Amino acid sequence: MSLDYPFYEDLCRRKHRAAWWWLIGDRLYYLGLVSAVLSISGAFAGLLAGLLDRGWSSLVLAAVTFPIGVMVFFVGASFKRRSYRLAKRDGIEARW
Repeated sequence: MSLDYPFYEDLCRRKHRAAWWWLIGDRLYYLGLVSAVLSISGAFAGLLAGLLDRGWSSLVLAAVTFPIGVMVFFVGASFKRRSYRLAKRDGIEARW
């Protein structure tokens, strides 16, 4: 669970439109984070497999997955930032 989840609950309780931005941003943030981290560990496994003549496809997959994961991570972070700006504009402060 996100550390700022109480902020999301507060937005939902007030039926504020920033809750949608927060929710989508949070999902994208963690999706990007997990895929980027897993692709780093997959790169090591792919490198080992390539050196053992098992093929380089795992390394190529990790090389493609990492930048996509990083982009999704930053898109999610920007969505969450937008939710904070929308809430602050209407006088809702994050307090946790």
